[in-house]
Amino acid sequence: MNNCFIILAGGKSKRFNSNNPKSYHIFKGKPLIQHSIDKALKSKLFSKIVIVINKNHKHFIKKINTKNTKIVIGGNTRADSSFNGIKSLDKNKIMNVLIHDAARPNFSEKLLKKLLKELKKNKCVIPITKTNDSVKIKKNAKVFNLDRNNIFFTQTPQAFNLKKLLKMQNKKNSKITDDSGLFISNGEKIKLINGELTNNKITTKNDMKIYNQLKYGLGFDVHRLVPNKKLTLV
Repeated sequence: MNNCFIILAGGKSKRFNSNNPKSYHIFKGKPLIQHSIDKALKSKLFSKIVIVINKNHKHFIKKINTKNTKIVIGGNTRADSSFNGIKSLDKNKIMNVLIHDAARPNFSEKLLKKLLKELKKNKCVIPITKTNDSVKIKKNAKVFNLDRNNIFFTQTPQAFNLKKLLKMQNKKNSKITDDSGLFISNGEKIKLINGELTNNKITTKNDMKIYNQLKYGLGFDVHRLVPNKKLTLV
């Protein structure tokens, strides 16, 4: 098993507008970042798990269960943080790397397996979802229609061949908002697969409230009664 899972949590969470960084807020009973850590560990698909954090968040990460993971300090931009995580790997031992934003806690193990499977034939694999809304763009005070059949949203985790990604990282710049953007800007081939509608990104406190809502329901249970034997319901 020569796969690595990198979790990016090096941002300042400015849009979250809170004294506590977004990655360490409680979501569905535990810190947001803990969901990604636990899922990666539980999957048993990775020989190494790396967590990239903001240099000012060291006291927050100490409160997280990071057993069997490696902590790396991030940079000033997402691209820098991703590069720091990648540099920490031994390229002779790791072949594939999945890079994931801590702000997406709802990905599934099924998605992880699909990404790794596609990496057997591709150097870059990313999950996408399409939009059902009409899409427009504004240029020089004019508004134009776009064909929504050609528009899609990218998600994380994104999967890469490590050696190929390292070559792309040498051409990184701050305008690249995800790692697949390096391949696109350099004219490299990428493989698109269906993402998951539930794999939403939490950006603001309102997102946290929406996706953190508890669901309630009613149900019933049936028990066979046995003569001369007590039945206790708790």
